[in-house]
Amino acid sequence: MLDLGLSIFGRERRARAWLVLALVSMWMQPAGAAIRVKDADGVERRLDEPGRVTAVIYSNPAVQDWTRKAGAALDEFQGRADFRAVVVVDLRGTMADWAPGYTVRRMQRDLDAEAGRVAPFYQKNGNSGNPRPDMSAVADFKGEACRPLGWVEPAQRRRVVLFGKDGREAHRSEDQADLEAWRRAVAEALGR
Repeated sequence: MLDLGLSIFGRERRARAWLVLALVSMWMQPAGAAIRVKDADGVERRLDEPGRVTAVIYSNPAVQDWTRKAGAALDEFQGRADFRAVVVVDLRGTMADWAPGYTVRRMQRDLDAEAGRVAPFYQKNGNSGNPRPDMSAVADFKGEACRPLGWVEPAQRRRVVLFGKDGREAHRSEDQADLEAWRRAVAEALGR
């Protein structure tokens, strides 16, 4: 049995330590396990999908304006078959819990508008398809998408994670203030 050197503590402290270890293990993703989320359209997406660069942008009500800018910084890559951007909207502890259906429908409408906005970038990248099926935002009411990404608690931070074509994390920031550096990280992952 794993002791962790806790024998010097009382029974109550050992019990608390084991509880903390159990909770941490529930939040952590097993090594090598795929990070899967269900987006606002009900589509399951794999964030660390091999063969594709996936830019994951964190959002919540406090940083939503920055989220839009972080997404727009990646417009030049929209429409490429080897690229996808996903916004994970952290709604833990917000009023959205009271109206999840409305929240998801609102996200779908926003994605419809975003698809129209990025259509010219699709054309520029030689993709004549409809952008809407590629548009993805995740409504995370309970942290099920945030925790596997290492975002254990909601925060007013400009968080991003980038997965490369090998499915491994290529870039991470808890405060991505420099959007040009963000764009360059994606370009590098795409091989530019």
